[in-house]
Amino acid sequence: IDAATSATFMGEHYVHGYISHHFSGQPQAQLKLVARARQFSSFLVVVGRILAHDRLDPTYAILLENKDELNIPLDLETIPTPAEFRDAIEALSPEQQRFAKAIRAMQLESTLFAICIIQIKPQLERLLRLPSDSLTKEIQLTQDLMELFIKYQVPSDLVTSCGQSEPGPEPEAALQLVKGHVEALQQMIAGAREKELKEQAEVYVNHRMERQAECVRDVSFEYDRYVWDQRAIGAGSVGGGVSTGLERFGET
Repeated sequence: IDAATSATFMGEHYVHGYISHHFSGQPQAQLKLVARARQFSSFLVVVGRILAHDRLDPTYAILLENKDELNIPLDLETIPTPAEFRDAIEALSPEQQRFAKAIRAMQLESTLFAICIIQIKPQLERLLRLPSDSLTKEIQLTQDLMELFIKYQVPSDLVTSCGQSEPGPEPEAALQLVKGHVEALQQMIAGAREKELKEQAEVYVNHRMERQAECVRDVSFEYDRYVWDQRAIGAGSVGGGVSTGLERFGET
């Protein structure tokens, strides 16, 4: 999906109005966008601006699932009324007035805030070419599909019940086909994960063995040096005793 992509949304439309009253010197009320997802449910929250009566310009989107909660403060800005704006630019030069009017026109353009809620299960059913409400009671299958699509970025063609040009199978057969594809992909991912863990374990064991070998070499070197030092000390003490005896013999 890019900037050149257009999507059609079908569903119910609601228009909400809000009038903010506040006295001079008092801050405006802080509004928040709050969305919560129930357990084993998921939906997509899209926020943007309304460009026309049938056009939505999406700006941000987030996926909520399994008790996720979204809490975003809304930073609102009050636009002056036409009379206030006219009084504010009355003392400006004609060039400055034209510039201020252009800025105001940009501010007034597409000031309607829009929220679009997209349910995930109906879109999954349509994507996988399943009958409507096929995933309503298939909670585990829905969770597995979400994990494959979001975590592992699996293409949808690998789990669909049939191709685009192929005739669709029976509802129960289509659901079983999707389950089989999901199970096969999970087994492949589990095998790849096990192989990766074995490779990491081998790398860790080899590293530990190399460290132990280095420690053994260091200990052997320290032991040899200790033995050599002890021999040198013993030889020095014997030599000292002989020289001392000769000196005493010479004195006598």
